Amino acid sequence: MVKTRLRFGSRIHLRFGEQFDELIHRARFLEENGFDTVLLDDHLLYGTSSAVALEPFSAGAAIANQTKKIKVGVAVTDLVRRHPAILAQASGTISIIANGRFVLGLGSGDPMNQSPFGLPTDHRFDRFREGVLLLKMLWSSSIDNPVTYKGRFYSLTNAYLQTGMPERNRPPLYFAAFGDRMLSFTGEEADGWIPHCHTPETYGKDLAKINDSAKQVGRVSLQTIIPSYYTVASIANTREQADADVAGPAKFFLALIPEALRKIDPSIQHPGRVWEKNSDPRAQREIIRKVASLIPRETALNTVIHGAPSDCIEQISSYAKEGCREFLLTFTPTAGLWSGDEMIPMARLFAEKVIRYFLEEYD
Repeated sequence: MVKTRLRFGSRIHLRFGEQFDELIHRARFLEENGFDTVLLDDHLLYGTSSAVALEPFSAGAAIANQTKKIKVGVAVTDLVRRHPAILAQASGTISIIANGRFVLGLGSGDPMNQSPFGLPTDHRFDRFREGVLLLKMLWSSSIDNPVTYKGRFYSLTNAYLQTGMPERNRPPLYFAAFGDRMLSFTGEEADGWIPHCHTPETYGKDLAKINDSAKQVGRVSLQTIIPSYYTVASIANTREQADADVAGPAKFFLALIPEALRKIDPSIQHPGRVWEKNSDPRAQREIIRKVASLIPRETALNTVIHGAPSDCIEQISSYAKEGCREFLLTFTPTAGLWSGDEMIPMARLFAEKVIRYFLEEYD
């Protein structure tokens, strides 16, 4: 019996050549079929011609305006491409449009979306930490309470924002944390945790580190930090079909995070982030694919939600036992990750069989 209501969300995107209305259609479909959150990622580019890389705050504002109850999230952006003041203003604005339904996912950034544009890729954690603290200061600023700050990466002088965002609509911050310093900082400052590439066992171990950090600063973590899991997923009538659809993306994403792979199986060889030495995003993807080919299929499948409905229910239950309360999924149909509307039948099956199951268990 699931004692805490689990929540479910899905990432959506546009395939190259599709109209923007298709994105709105997918968001409305998720809302009408019991999903709690719709997510947009934040890429300047993908290294593939199949996808459209939309600016997520603009797209998210349009989705918020065309929906009524579903949460709208960006998962994830960073504080390298967006100055804390710009991010604070943008997120405050979309939170007003969404009437408090906006969720902000933050990470330290990735070179694929930084180095081609001459953006810094060093000191990721220190820059992230300083930026988050400034973001919170600016959300609390006003003409009568300006912010003056001189740090290593940012400085403000009598700065304040005037978005008009009520305190009750302040967006929850979800951190994409993997390393020990990020996990500790998540316990100290985050409202949610949004990792990917975990088995239930490694998820539970990292969540324990977050909880320990939260307790050290006097936070009751299970009440103040929402543990989520952001992963690719495939559901079908047979386990074989679902596995075939999701195995490739599962291996690709696991290859992206050598730290995660070491936690799962230290015996698997990984050359490290060698693709970061190449500034061509297309070449980076090819290098990542080669690294992914070295990862055993079953190892990758153990980090995603996949199979027939009963398989998905069992896997979600395993993560829930380790403390996960929110599952944020990128559905991967047979036609591929960027297959547009083909994700809808998969999301419908998930809603009818999996979301309904957990709602009944909760009731």
